[in-house]
Amino acid sequence: MKILILQLARLGDIYMTWPVLQGLRRTYPTAEIHILTRPRFESALEGLQAVDRHWSLPSSHILTPLIQAEPDLEASLSHMDEFVTTLKSEQFDRIINFTFSPFSSYLTHALSGANTVVNGYTRNADGSLCFADDVSAYFYAQVGLDKPNRVHVADILASMVDVQYTEEDWGISTYQEASVTLPERYMVLHVGASDPQKALSPDAWVRALKVTSQRYAHLPVVLIGSAAEAPLALQIESQVPDMTFVNLAGRTQVSELPAIIKKAEVLVGCDSAPIHIASLTDTPTLNVSVGPVNFWETGPKASLSFIYRRESEAEVVAEDLGAVLGDLLDGQVREGLIVRTGGLVSYAREEAPAESFQWQLVEALYMGGSFPIADRMEILQGAMKLNDINTFAMEQLALIPELGVAKVAPFLDSAEEVINNISRMVPELSPLVSWYHAERIRIAPGSLEEIRTATLNVHERFKRYLHVYIPHEALKEEAGNGAV
Repeated sequence: MKILILQLARLGDIYMTWPVLQGLRRTYPTAEIHILTRPRFESALEGLQAVDRHWSLPSSHILTPLIQAEPDLEASLSHMDEFVTTLKSEQFDRIINFTFSPFSSYLTHALSGANTVVNGYTRNADGSLCFADDVSAYFYAQVGLDKPNRVHVADILASMVDVQYTEEDWGISTYQEASVTLPERYMVLHVGASDPQKALSPDAWVRALKVTSQRYAHLPVVLIGSAAEAPLALQIESQVPDMTFVNLAGRTQVSELPAIIKKAEVLVGCDSAPIHIASLTDTPTLNVSVGPVNFWETGPKASLSFIYRRESEAEVVAEDLGAVLGDLLDGQVREGLIVRTGGLVSYAREEAPAESFQWQLVEALYMGGSFPIADRMEILQGAMKLNDINTFAMEQLALIPELGVAKVAPFLDSAEEVINNISRMVPELSPLVSWYHAERIRIAPGSLEEIRTATLNVHERFKRYLHVYIPHEALKEEAGNGAV
C-alpha cells in the first residue's frame, strides 16, 4: 500500500500530526508512507521515522510567475500541473488530507485516481466541496474558533484514519542534540507565539518572571524563539536581573528544540509549536492561552499540562501568572487552571450552561450521547421556529417538480437565511444548524430529482432532531395539520 499524507499547515500542526503518522506506521508496517508539506515548515519532520518519503510543495516555483512585473498565469499553472503530474504518477492507494483548506481539497482531488481511497476534504467531479468521511464533515461543522468541539485535533485526525494510539505514538524517538551547553536544571520560556495576537508582550513576561524569581531565582530560564522574536527575548533578559538566562532565541534550529524542551523542568509559552513538541517529549507544560485560540483543540497533551486561559492579554494579571508558575514548580496547582485529563475531552474546565449544552448536543448528534435538557425557554422557542422554517423548506422542495427550481429557489434561500439568524439568536442550537449545513454540502452531484430527494432526506433528519425540543402539544398540532 502506498499512502500520501497532505499536511500543508504550520509547524505546530505538523507536530500534532506526529502521533497519527506513527500510529499509521504501526498499523501498516509494510506501507510506503509519503508526506507533502510546505518548504517553510518541513523542519518539523526531522526525526520522524514513520515517513518513507517527503515531498515539498514548490510554492515559490509556482507563484513566482504571478509576482513579476508582468504576471504570467499560464506559466504558474504549468508549474503546478507539472508538480501534480509528477506526484500523481506515484499512483497512491490512499490519500489522507490533514489540511482542512480549499486549496488542499482541490489538490487532493487532482492527485486522486479512480480507485484511490481518500480521507479528508476533496472535491466532487463538478468542483464542489466533498467530505470523504464522517470525521471530515464533523470537522467542517463543529471545529474551529467559537465552535463547540471539545476533542483535540490530534484525536480527530486519529479518528479520521481509524488509528488507536499507543503510548509510543506520543513520542520522539530520535532527535538532534542541542548545539549549546545547557544548565543541569532549567525551565524553558517561548517568548513568542504562532500569531502575534496569541502572544504576551515582553513587559507581561518580565512582570511574571519577577514574581516567579522570588522563589526560583536559582532556576535558569532558557529563552527560545525565532530570529524575529530575538529582540523580545533580549528585552526580557535585560529587565529581570535576579534570574539567570540562557538566551537561545534566534540561535537554534527547530530540530534542536525537542532536546532542549525534553530536559526542562517545565515549558512555558503561548500557542505555538514548542507546546506541541512538549506533548511529544512529555514535558510538563504551562500553556498561556490568550486571544483567538481554541485550547480544547490545540492545547498541550503532555501528562502534566496546565492551561492559563484569558480572552486577551489585557485580562492577564502578569503577577498572578508568575505566582501560578511558582506554584507549579512547587508541585501545587492553583485553582482556576485548566488541567489535562484523560478521555475524549482532554481538559477539565467548568463551563457556562450554554457552552455545556452545545457540547452535549454535539455528543448527541455525532457520538450517541443523550440530548441535553433545555434550561431556557428561548431554546424551545428557537427549536420551534427552526421546525417551522424547516417544514416550509420541505414544502417548497416538494413543489419543484411542478413549479421548477427557478421559482422555488428564492423561497429556499430565504429559509436558509432565517435558519442562520435563529442559530445566531439561540447559540445553544448552533451545533445542530452547523450539522444541517454540513449535511447539505455532503449531497453529491446528480440529477435534479436525486439532489431533491437527498435534500429532503437531510431536512427530514433535521426535523427529527428538532422534535426533541418541540413540546408534545405542538407536535400533535403539527401532525393534525398534516405537515410534511
